[in-house]
Amino acid sequence: MFIGFDNSDRVTDSERRPLQFYLFGTREDVQSAINQLHVVRFSDRVRWSVPVPVPGSDWQYVSMMQRDRV
Repeated sequence: MFIGFDNSDRVTDSERRPLQFYLFGTREDVQSAINQLHVVRFSDRVRWSVPVPVPGSDWQYVSMMQRDRV
């Protein structure tokens, strides 16, 4: 990563945090999206959390995945 002369406005590689991705929908839709993202080689299925119910919703589920920045 490029670091400017003053080092004040840039982060170093060790300070970079991974990106977080969230999928919302029915349990079936979330699982289907995970499978599709695997097919296009965006992420392995095992990197996603198990879909869990969203509090306050009777149909919505969420799954989360972290991925390092490229």
